[in-house]
Amino acid sequence: MRRTVLIFFVLLGVVAANLQANAAEGKKKEQSLREKFALPSHVQMSPMMVPINHPHTSTSVITVFLEPVHREAVGNICRNVPRIRDAILRLLSRNPIQTQSNKMQLDGLADQFVPIINKVLEKEKIKGVHVEPGMVNLGRGGGISRLPFATVNGCRGIKEIEEKLKAAAEKAKEKQK
Repeated sequence: MRRTVLIFFVLLGVVAANLQANAAEGKKKEQSLREKFALPSHVQMSPMMVPINHPHTSTSVITVFLEPVHREAVGNICRNVPRIRDAILRLLSRNPIQTQSNKMQLDGLADQFVPIINKVLEKEKIKGVHVEPGMVNLGRGGGISRLPFATVNGCRGIKEIEEKLKAAAEKAKEKQK
């Protein structure tokens, strides 16, 4: 009987903890749309195979994050991702990423990427690039949480999100009138 009561209270505590966690998560979701796409913003490119200088393999995977000068430039950056990927691959085909102790040496790589990406984008500029080895998931609980970015957006659905934000701003203006 005591075991049954003890088990009941333990389960009740677990259920209460889950409800509190779900409530906290719901609050985060309510706030997240505006905060998620607030300045500053970074755009995650999909992972890409790049040439490396290694004795046992010739390619490896990296994930590139772009930081635009202005948040409004994200749409244009997303439309030009294929050209950006091509420019990065052309640069790395001439100068493969160096390795040391079986690890890619990514220091200074971002400094090489910024000018070629800005040349591709012409009008819209990026102010920074971050390169991560391997595939980085853009999602809840992924490796993205450990990166030093304020906000990271993928290019999927960026147009729909921008339209939602514009519609919300227009509703706010109408309420003020």
